[in-house]
Amino acid sequence: MKRGYWSKLSKDKQQKIVLICIVTLIALSGVVQFYVLKNWNALVDTKKQIAKLDDQIQQAERDAQQAARDVAHRAEVKSFVEIQRAKMVSGDPFAWAVREFSLLAEQEPVHIVGLHPGGKVETKLGSPSYSTRIEFSGTYDEIGVYVRDLENKFPTSEIQSFSVGGSRDDKGRHSASLEIALAVLPAHTSEELGAKKTL
Repeated sequence: MKRGYWSKLSKDKQQKIVLICIVTLIALSGVVQFYVLKNWNALVDTKKQIAKLDDQIQQAERDAQQAARDVAHRAEVKSFVEIQRAKMVSGDPFAWAVREFSLLAEQEPVHIVGLHPGGKVETKLGSPSYSTRIEFSGTYDEIGVYVRDLENKFPTSEIQSFSVGGSRDDKGRHSASLEIALAVLPAHTSEELGAKKTL
């Protein structure tokens, strides 16, 4: 039976080799414990911080996009409100109605026969309104177009009554009467707008 390399070594050399192996293992475990694991833990912590910061950046980007949308939406709402305010009765209600209905009639084929002043009324929405009656004439189509355009120009208005009359001898033209309630600009808003104009 052949003797191995280990058995050929003297007992003193065997102990030295064993001691070197033990010291090497202790050194390796120390390197792993104090350097590799420490750096590994630092790497894990860094990855967690990066993930957390990435989430925060994405949330900040979403918030910035939402803020930009909110600014645009506020601008749209402000523009809409200003347009609606411009279409509300202000100052002398009857003079305002005469001016606005005459301007609209200039663009329409109907003929305004008369405007009759009304008074302040409460609409279904509960807001203060001014009621007036318009008498005009035209064909059925012209009357229909004028009423549609009137409602489109004053979307906050409320038609309270409408009648069309005619006879065989009217040659296709008919007389119409319409009572309409128009939203009145509140006094404090009209004062604010007047102050802005003077600035």
